[in-house]
Amino acid sequence: MTQESVGKRIRRFLGEIGLLEPLWDAPVMAQKPDEKEGKEPEVKDPMIVLGIRFKPDWVIHPEGSRYYYWLTLVFLAVLYNILVIPLRAVFREMDDDSLETTFLTCDYIADSIYFLDIIVSMFTTYVSDTERLHVVEPRKLIVNWISSTEGKLDIICLVPFDFVFIYTGIKQPFPALRFNRFLKYGRVSDFLKATEARSSKPDIARLVAVLFQFVLLMHLNACLYYFLSEMVGIESSEYVYPGEASWRKEGTENLNDPLILKYTWSFYWSMHSLTMIGITVQPKEPWEFIFQSSIMIVSVMMFSQVLGNVSRTVLNASAHARHFRLRMDHVMEYLDLRGVGGELREKVVKYFEYQWMNHQVEDERHIVGALPHRLQSDMAMKVHLNTLKHVRIFQGVEPGLLQDLVLKLKLQIFTPGEYVCRKGDIGKELYIVKKGCLEVVSEDGSFVFARLGEGSVFGEISLLNMVGMKSGNRRTANVRSVGYADLFCLSKQDLWSALAEYPEGKNRILEVGKQILLKDNLLNVEVAEKEAQRQENLIRALDRVVTGVDSLYLKFGRITAERAAAVYKLQKRIARAEKELMYEAERQNQQLAGIPSVPTKSQP
Repeated sequence: MTQESVGKRIRRFLGEIGLLEPLWDAPVMAQKPDEKEGKEPEVKDPMIVLGIRFKPDWVIHPEGSRYYYWLTLVFLAVLYNILVIPLRAVFREMDDDSLETTFLTCDYIADSIYFLDIIVSMFTTYVSDTERLHVVEPRKLIVNWISSTEGKLDIICLVPFDFVFIYTGIKQPFPALRFNRFLKYGRVSDFLKATEARSSKPDIARLVAVLFQFVLLMHLNACLYYFLSEMVGIESSEYVYPGEASWRKEGTENLNDPLILKYTWSFYWSMHSLTMIGITVQPKEPWEFIFQSSIMIVSVMMFSQVLGNVSRTVLNASAHARHFRLRMDHVMEYLDLRGVGGELREKVVKYFEYQWMNHQVEDERHIVGALPHRLQSDMAMKVHLNTLKHVRIFQGVEPGLLQDLVLKLKLQIFTPGEYVCRKGDIGKELYIVKKGCLEVVSEDGSFVFARLGEGSVFGEISLLNMVGMKSGNRRTANVRSVGYADLFCLSKQDLWSALAEYPEGKNRILEVGKQILLKDNLLNVEVAEKEAQRQENLIRALDRVVTGVDSLYLKFGRITAERAAAVYKLQKRIARAEKELMYEAERQNQQLAGIPSVPTKSQP
């Protein structure tokens, strides 16, 4: 069999994806004469296109960095066309022969980027409506692109009207034949949205994007204004170029003004008209009224967008500050109501100042609360996992337990000189130093035994409730904050609620805690062994109770079944006896009435 030509392959592929009518693709897809009827059709590999196997790695994901960099390149190509094509179509000064080669080179570089963007868009994945998965099959990607509005516009914007240049040249106003390149403007919007999503200040990025589009509109309006001025005649009225400028000349001498003067004055006029700032000449001719009214309609819509984004940006920028001041005002009002002042009031003020200076205005849990539970867990693992691994009793436990524990960590802030815990207190929390410095001090606080810095952990053994601890589950030292200290806290209740789902992890943690206590000589071995024996006996007793209960349950079920069977038999006997009594009564009534009785089924 001879190899198929490229044209046949393309026709076959277009027929498979539904772009050719059956009349056209029937000869290609017709069954061969030697094929037997009823034979199952060959299953085609969905990853093969035009004889080329398509790899899933070739699919472009719109969330990736490579796609964003490509959007940047397409954005520059579209921006070039938006800025240069109107200038070349309107201002005759752009017809300089020395610029002709440069413009043609830039034009076809931009067209090449447009063409390559068709391929990129064609193989950009999307999420299917049915399976909610990223589609990687090339045929589905191509069909989706062709059926989309973006695909149709991509094709129209590359229609080569440039061939007309062979007959007309590229002098003004014929570059206007390339105005179909403006249909690619959707990629500018895609780039601005992607930039906003990647920005750490999305409100400001959104505002800059709106202002940028406003400036582009001013540019197009400036070019249109000068074009209309030349159409009706330069200096034909005070409305057209150069308007009421002080350098306005008599006759048509302003037609020879430098390009920079023509464009800057037109842009200045466009800015005044679109922003409705300053005094412009009132229109007099009908076309002037229509043109000015259209500008005012567009300017109202654009101004609403700009003002809306500016107000939203200002409000969002001050939202945290307003929320923080509101919280602080409520606390200060409470202090005034209760008559609290002096040193305690000063501590409260300093605490709020520390929060504000360290950008700790919002609760972390409240911020990430809008995310799904899985994403919250992944974020907590990313931020706090290394911190939790510093804890000795958690080293080597299963990842699922660590994942539950990191979600239960809470941030606490201690002020200078404040005691985190005192010797003899009942231990209910584990502490991990995130930021700041702590001191282990004597009873009166005059002597410092040790310093705890970032990453230090203390209080973990008190969470385990281990019998035989010589300290009796109480704190063995006084820990004081030197300055402001940020500590992660894990409560005993949160730990044991997580351990209930991980029995192996629980045994591992208890064993590590026991080894730590033995090493530090803080565990009474005899008491611990007695408690372990007591726990073992208790477990055995519970097992016996469970076994007895199971046995009783089986016996009770058997008795219930037997009772139900006996009741069923009794009900059948009663029903049969009632039936016999009814037949007997009917027979006696017939004998009294002189009617011969008919034997019943119950009679012999």
